[in-house]
Amino acid sequence: MKCPHCSTSVAPDQGACTSCGFSAEAIRAYLGADWVRLERITDVSGRLNLRDTRHLETVLDEFERRFPQCFMAAYTGVLPETLTLSDLGFWLINHGAFQTRQISRRNDFAIVMLVDPLREQAAIIVGYALEKHLTESILTGILKQARGQLQRGQIAAAIELVCRRIEQALRRVGRQQQAEPERLPAVVSDASDLGLQSLRSPAPRSQPNTQSAPATSPLVVKNSSLMP
Repeated sequence: MKCPHCSTSVAPDQGACTSCGFSAEAIRAYLGADWVRLERITDVSGRLNLRDTRHLETVLDEFERRFPQCFMAAYTGVLPETLTLSDLGFWLINHGAFQTRQISRRNDFAIVMLVDPLREQAAIIVGYALEKHLTESILTGILKQARGQLQRGQIAAAIELVCRRIEQALRRVGRQQQAEPERLPAVVSDASDLGLQSLRSPAPRSQPNTQSAPATSPLVVKNSSLMP
């Protein structure tokens, strides 16, 4: 993920940001290390009425149908001075169990929009697998488009606009990936690499000297932070 303070890439198992010194452990010490359960729309601020919430649920349902690997969630709340929206978003990506339509969706493909209506601030945090597609410049541009609605207190409209703009950005990514030629797979070590599992107990396999990083799943298309 990106460091919530300076946007430098931070590995999941990295203790602190090598650029600014931000520590994930410090956030865990502040908010806890347990997983928390929350809805896709969590309105702690009480600024969304029932009609707004139901409409946004429909918008998010449509988004998940178009992008079956991904999901989007929204959080609205007034944060203390000691906590930024980016800090909370970073923690939610790592500790939030979101109630999506398909609970199997991983936070690697999560998109979380956070809004502080009192400060009139918003942030968008994305999971590891989406960072190369939804860059900081893209997310900052999307938040700028929603600035006017946030300043007018139209939080539901701002969340919907952000969702639509992210959908457009991901569609562009999908078209680019479809235009790229398919690559031949690497050499396989046995049938399990082809998705075929043996009925016999597997024999012990020698461990290689080097480990390769797991490949990121390609984006399937069915279909940051801003201080005003």
